[in-house]
Amino acid sequence: MNHSFTGEKKEKLKRLEEVFQEVARNISVKIFQGADQNLTHPQFFMLKRLGKGSSTVSEMAEYLGVSLSAITSMADRLVKTGYVSRKRSEHDRRLVWLELTDTGREVMEETTSRRREIINGLLGRLPEEDLESLYVIYHKVLGFISEKAEK
Repeated sequence: MNHSFTGEKKEKLKRLEEVFQEVARNISVKIFQGADQNLTHPQFFMLKRLGKGSSTVSEMAEYLGVSLSAITSMADRLVKTGYVSRKRSEHDRRLVWLELTDTGREVMEETTSRRREIINGLLGRLPEEDLESLYVIYHKVLGFISEKAEK
């Protein structure tokens, strides 16, 4: 999809992109910095997804938007740390399920709590009307992402 914006809007979009990347990078660094678990961002998202229930390797690859080999490699590391377990389907031995272990659940909850504290500490300094505006904007952007995924 090629969007051709000109002038002022193009410049604003460029500035927003730069600020968004810097905010996301800084929040990510703060969340994972000094964490005992040595998790990467994608590994955290895998744990977060598995916190909602088990997933096949292919479902996880689709969810994270990465290749099957990338998920296999990531799962290998998380199995080795004891955060995730693998189970073969009893009905179809080709199917491998990933499940969160109790240790993995603790790590995911600790990381989620740390993320919430950091975000609340940063965004909590904004006036309520700015928070509402930010929520509305992010919600719209998520809608655009959903629209694109459905096409």
